Amino acid sequence: MKNLLNNQKGYTLLELLAVMIVMAAVGLIVATILVSSLRGSNKTNVIDTVRENGNYTIQQMSKMIEFAQSFQGVSTTGTSYSSACTVPSTHYSYIKITSFDNGQTIFSCNMTSNPKTIASNSASFINTKDVSVVDCYLTCTRNNLSQSPTIGINFTLSQNSQSAFFEKKASIVFGTSVVIRNLNK
Repeated sequence: MKNLLNNQKGYTLLELLAVMIVMAAVGLIVATILVSSLRGSNKTNVIDTVRENGNYTIQQMSKMIEFAQSFQGVSTTGTSYSSACTVPSTHYSYIKITSFDNGQTIFSCNMTSNPKTIASNSASFINTKDVSVVDCYLTCTRNNLSQSPTIGINFTLSQNSQSAFFEKKASIVFGTSVVIRNLNK
């Protein structure tokens, strides 16, 4: 009977604990890789949302300004417009143009409203549910009245998120310069 007890094959408690520790370590490594992958994917989605809104806004404003029939001027208040644009460092909030269908368009950077907006005739370019405007201003440079003005469009957008996690936050600066092509034609 003694020989039977000594010949039994099996695992000791120490061997079972060692296997459990190795399996837990492998599981932890796999879980870490999965979480990192998902966090990176979330960050990419947030950046894409902000970038889509910004690129759409830049594209629409640039196209309408570049192909405007006439330039009516820029303004800081939205009440009186100046077409001189002689002070290059001035940050304007409004620009007024006339398109070829004789419709007037006023682009605005409304930083006093809640939510802040970038708009064309008060219709916002930005999906304010997903993205918020952090900063926005327009610039205008022109050496003389016979020269076409160069309009600078500058704004910063960020993701609307109350989350403390970095992958739920993104802020992107957008900027471009546009020369009105059809002035004096």
